[in-house]
Amino acid sequence: MNSRIHIAVIGAGIVGCSCALWLQKRGFRVTLIDPDEPGSGTSSGNACTIAEYGCIPVNSPKLFTRLPKLLFSRDSPLTLNPGYALTHPGWMIDFLLNCRQHRVEHIVRTLAGLLKKTWEGLDPLLEMADARDLLERRGFMHVYRNQREFDDAWPANRARRLHGVEFSELDQGEIRDLEPNLKPIFERGLLFDNVNQVLDPQALCRRYAECLQRNQGHFLRQRAVEVEYGPGEVKIHLDNGETLDAERVVIAAGAFSNQIRGIPAQLFKLDTERGHHVQFSGMQHLLSRPVGWQQAGFYATPMNLGMRFAGTVEIAGYRKPKNPAIIDYLTRKAHQMLDLPEKPDQEWLGFRPTCPDSLPVIGCSTVSDRIIYAFGHQHLGLTLAGITGKLVAELAGGEEPSLEIREFSPARFL
Repeated sequence: MNSRIHIAVIGAGIVGCSCALWLQKRGFRVTLIDPDEPGSGTSSGNACTIAEYGCIPVNSPKLFTRLPKLLFSRDSPLTLNPGYALTHPGWMIDFLLNCRQHRVEHIVRTLAGLLKKTWEGLDPLLEMADARDLLERRGFMHVYRNQREFDDAWPANRARRLHGVEFSELDQGEIRDLEPNLKPIFERGLLFDNVNQVLDPQALCRRYAECLQRNQGHFLRQRAVEVEYGPGEVKIHLDNGETLDAERVVIAAGAFSNQIRGIPAQLFKLDTERGHHVQFSGMQHLLSRPVGWQQAGFYATPMNLGMRFAGTVEIAGYRKPKNPAIIDYLTRKAHQMLDLPEKPDQEWLGFRPTCPDSLPVIGCSTVSDRIIYAFGHQHLGLTLAGITGKLVAELAGGEEPSLEIREFSPARFL
């Protein structure tokens, strides 16, 4: 690969850092652009699992009947701001259209195919950045309070199994044996024994960015505000008034990707699922693996920084502050699971980039093949960042992608 070819990557979250490192691995000269430190945004606050089992989208046929209860219950993991929904009716309608059974089955198949390539994209980056110490194979557990919750989730879990995801079923005694500190309110569970977790997701991004810079890559701490493309180059206009010239640009700014001027943002149908977490320092010893309470919509994850309770979905855009009702919900549910201090040490809000069909956007722009998109990974950014980076590097090099990516193309929104 010609090392003189310069590619700029906009966005230093886990997807952007993974794209930058894969491009460097293929011999490109790379500049990573972000106004903040690598991994300090949404990538820092996730549930930390490499979720190869995560082929089930938020879209669901059951949502049509469950929506009123989900939206108006104090114990709901889904929150919808009515004012925001009324000003974004197109996205909401498209999301609901993708809740039809045949569309959900298509989304599950498509995500499962991409998830099977997780380690093909992740392993080389861990090796390159000397970052394997930040991952551990601890397994993952889903828990259910009763048989009804377990049965309600079974169609989705059966779909996982049909797509090659391995898990074993647990009764109350087996849950207790595996996680004795869980309060005895869960009668059924599933154990995904082969799941890895990241011990500190922001540290992983930093490790990638440091590797990039050690190998003559550059990190430019500026905000990219506009992309100007021509037949032979792209120009990235920065918020300090300067311009960076490159042969290609990768747009990997997550939920903020459609704020960059000069690209057809109106086509993306990109919005944000606001995700919150609460964290209790020093409490990571209470669990030996991440535990997801599916009905409550969040994960409890032991990590280097403490015990994190991360999840929920709020549709309200990215301009509003943290929602105290969701923080209260997560704190209450956390106390129902484990014996914890009264209040968490950290409350956090992040913005998951989400398309109405729950699929990421990976591919060349419809206006120029010098612009490559890599965003919209919803709940799977940490898991799919590596394979996304590999696909982006293949596109940048003019290669046939190693995986069929038509379903992720931005052209699907035309």
